[in-house]
Amino acid sequence: MRLQRYPFVLHSFMIDKHNIELVLPETWQASALFEQLHKNLKEFSKWLVWANKIDSVQKEVDSIKLFQQKMVDGTAFNLVILVDEKPSGMIDLHYLKDESGEVGYWLSSDFQHLGIMTKCVEFLEQYAFEQLKLEYLILRTHPQNFASQNVAKRSGFDYLKDDENGHKVFVIKNN
Repeated sequence: MRLQRYPFVLHSFMIDKHNIELVLPETWQASALFEQLHKNLKEFSKWLVWANKIDSVQKEVDSIKLFQQKMVDGTAFNLVILVDEKPSGMIDLHYLKDESGEVGYWLSSDFQHLGIMTKCVEFLEQYAFEQLKLEYLILRTHPQNFASQNVAKRSGFDYLKDDENGHKVFVIKNN
C-alpha cells in the first residue's frame, strides 16, 4: 500500500484559472522542483547564485531537508508553490531574526507574469507581520532583474539602496 502525498497547505488562491497553494516543503517534491530548476536554469542562474549548485534530484532532496531543519531551528521559513498541484517554485524568509527576515523566491517561467509571485509575497508579508511579529522585511534583487523588482514594488516594498554587491535592496515595515 502506498501512502498518498497530501501537502500541508498554509494558503491557497486562484489566479487565471490556476489553483495556487503554498505548502510546507517535503522531500517528495524534490523531483518536480529539480525539473523546474533544470528547465529554467539558464534564466535562474542569472539571478540566483545557488541555481547551478542544484545539479541532481538528490541535491534538491538535501536542500529540502536543510530547509526543514532551518524551519525547526527558527532561522528560516520556506514554502513550496504548487500550481495546479505541481511543485513549481519556492518562496522563503531567510536570515530570520527576531525583528526581520529576508524574502527570496523563484517560480517556473511557465507561470511567471500572471501575478502569482506578487500574491505569494503579499501572503508571506502578512504571515511575517501577523504570525512571526517581525518589524520589517528585506527583499534583494539583481540590478537587472526588473521582474523581481516589480514584484517588490507591487507588494508594497520601498527601494532603500544598492548594497555592496550592487543588488537593489527593498524594505517593507510592519505598520
